[in-house]
Amino acid sequence: MRARDIMSTPTFALAPSATLDEAAATMTAHGFTTMPVVDADGRILGLVSEQDILRAPAPCGDPDTGVMLDGRSRTAGSVMRTTGLAVPADTGVRELARWMTDAGVRSAPVVEGRHVVGMVTLQDVLRATAGRA
Repeated sequence: MRARDIMSTPTFALAPSATLDEAAATMTAHGFTTMPVVDADGRILGLVSEQDILRAPAPCGDPDTGVMLDGRSRTAGSVMRTTGLAVPADTGVRELARWMTDAGVRSAPVVEGRHVVGMVTLQDVLRATAGRA
């Protein structure tokens, strides 16, 4: 069994220009703790997690644009991580479980090349491995 076999689709993703409020609303609406940030062609640029949003500086500027008074941006692109981004669709479930637990992540995008094709969570991995010890 591979990541592509247990991933959720369709994939929900954020544009780099999405405000952190929009990112939080999208995450909570779809039940993900991490979401990919993609360019206009769907290629992964980074990841935004709940922690990234909560660690961002408090807003004190224009809530419609996400730009704070000091000129900093409160957008997905400004807080996204660019390392440890995603897992290839052909990653085996046991390898996926090891990677996710070692990396301390609860969800990750699944990619083919640089294009996001799904999301996988620890719950997906647990369901796939239950009873296979």
